[in-house]
Amino acid sequence: MNNRERTMSAFRHAKADRLVWQPRLNHWYDVNKARGLLPKKYEGWDVIKIYDDLGASPRSWHYYNSTIRAVEGGGVQVETKEEPDRIQTKYTTPKGSLTQVEQKNLWGTNKMTVQYLLKSIDDFEVLEYILTNETFEFDAEVYRSCDELLGDRCEPTLNLPHGSIQRLFIDHMGLERGTITLWKNPELVERYLSVLDENDDARLELIRKKTPFRLINFADNIDDSLVSPRLLRKYMLPYYQRRTRELHQAGKFCTSHWDGKIKHVLPFAKETGLDALEAVPAVPQGSVTLEEMKEGLEGMVLLDGIPATYFAPYTQEEDLKRFVKNLLDYFSPRIVVGISDMLPADGDIERVRTIGKVVEGYNP
Repeated sequence: MNNRERTMSAFRHAKADRLVWQPRLNHWYDVNKARGLLPKKYEGWDVIKIYDDLGASPRSWHYYNSTIRAVEGGGVQVETKEEPDRIQTKYTTPKGSLTQVEQKNLWGTNKMTVQYLLKSIDDFEVLEYILTNETFEFDAEVYRSCDELLGDRCEPTLNLPHGSIQRLFIDHMGLERGTITLWKNPELVERYLSVLDENDDARLELIRKKTPFRLINFADNIDDSLVSPRLLRKYMLPYYQRRTRELHQAGKFCTSHWDGKIKHVLPFAKETGLDALEAVPAVPQGSVTLEEMKEGLEGMVLLDGIPATYFAPYTQEEDLKRFVKNLLDYFSPRIVVGISDMLPADGDIERVRTIGKVVEGYNP
């Protein structure tokens, strides 16, 4: 049984011949390659070869996300200007223009938004025009290229953008300004969310009807500080319930990226319709214990589960091995084992090999 089949066995709650180990090394690789700090053995290697050497498997949405493209319509023009330290994207429309600025990190391997598209309530009309005229395409050739690259190492998975109110807070306006706008102009935000829904309808219809993906991941980065229980109940629960129902009817399985401190929202997980949660960090990194995770995910699958802090050089390897054994006792076979949510740039790469052997040899 290959890793694709083992992954799907977890979602079908069936015991495979062995568990899948997906530690997510891409960030570690990109940063250390840029810093010139890859281990001497791995200099000149690509990251897939490193996965193979360590007996590990990639999380495939790093690759397959590029198979879905947004196509701007209605006379919308997009101009991207990239500088050594930042990326500026400007949308010009018949309704006006919007500009987003992203700051690159020191090594150019990641970026964060420092200027959002929505800066005032006057900008909502422009974004509505952009979203209303946007369509989506599936690139089957890119999908085939990803398949050829990854083979049977992992099940093809596609990320969706942040959903509902999370897209306002994370992508379009920022948490502080978005929260103030939600408080002062709730009708405007409700209209924005309605437009998002229509935009998502087009994207998800394409995914349901014209793509072969079986695993769809909601890349929502859920955290108590971003979406409180009240906001989750009002916005995220209806969003999840509707979208998971549609995807289930098309034969898809649904996961979501809950990578923050989620103690106060985890009790709602079973109401979402999701089949799994990805990247949930247990204590000491997160805010939930393994017991709380087990209760919150009853009947669901866990993707990842090992706190990234256990791979830091100041921690003891024996503590990591003991944690992994407890994790597997709690969740096997409903688990795809990984790091919540990725190996740190200064993490011990050889611990990836060690934990791979622990996972492979696990016998409940």
